[in-house]
Amino acid sequence: MTKVIVYPGTFDPITFGHIDLIRKSVSIADKIIIAISDGTSKNYLFSIDERIKIVKQALFRDLNFDKKKITIISFSKLTTDICKKYKAKLILRGLR
Repeated sequence: MTKVIVYPGTFDPITFGHIDLIRKSVSIADKIIIAISDGTSKNYLFSIDERIKIVKQALFRDLNFDKKKITIISFSKLTTDICKKYKAKLILRGLR
């Protein structure tokens, strides 16, 4: 069985804390879905397209994470909808 983790958040912008959680979860998951929120209830510093570009650049170009293990998507629905779509059993969340 494939272990899929969904990591939802605004990633506005991505931080070292986000990257640390992603780095740790790569070792326990077969696939990580980084779900960047595109909700309209917040005033974002960066647009959704900019946030996706920044996350991809940080993870794949700067840190050389495996593109086969990490998928970056935008979403505006419920996190549970994303979990159902990708058959994820785990949600990754950080604490401040």
